[in-house]
Amino acid sequence: MLISHEIPKCLFEKSKHFNDYPYVLGHLIKLDPEYKEFYKRELKNASYSILDNSAFELGKSIPFEELISVARELRPTHLVLPDTVHDKETTLKNSINFYLQYENELEKLRIEPIGVVQGESFIDLYECILRYVGSSIYSIAIPFDCIVDTDYGTVRFQFFRWLIKKLGRTEMGRLQFHFLGIQNPQEMLLYSDIERSYINSIDSSSPILHGV
Repeated sequence: MLISHEIPKCLFEKSKHFNDYPYVLGHLIKLDPEYKEFYKRELKNASYSILDNSAFELGKSIPFEELISVARELRPTHLVLPDTVHDKETTLKNSINFYLQYENELEKLRIEPIGVVQGESFIDLYECILRYVGSSIYSIAIPFDCIVDTDYGTVRFQFFRWLIKKLGRTEMGRLQFHFLGIQNPQEMLLYSDIERSYINSIDSSSPILHGV
């Protein structure tokens, strides 16, 4: 399981001591030249990296053209498709339309798309996964706040355990799961070794925020 902490610029040069891979917030590339240059260097030699669409930070994903433009310049190994927080239909519409529009280019750039599950229930999240797999998207991101107005420290764990039973180990093994954010790092203590083996990567700003 790979972990990346979202960090302030004062920790950029120390990041390799505690980060397994670079995780980039797309909207900051246009806003902050120092941020852009640092991650441009980091991604050049990274065997695994993620470009996020900044939907959580902004309330909605950055525009399609801006997202693909950043992807062209930085060349991440993985790109988070456009999503809308807790909105299944808008998320599926935008993410799949973006993927279909840029599928050939992403393939040429060797960028793997990540589909984010969104909705108001476990069934909504599950249906997102089925739609992504049906569109040949096998990397799946689960947000820390995957169900609104719940205990974010446990709801994703509850969904993930439910999902494993729903899909079975064979189907779970076909997918790569990324956990978007962690509000409380103790969440990871809830998972068994087998459950953790299905989690490919995590990003988190929690240690930095708690430290501050």
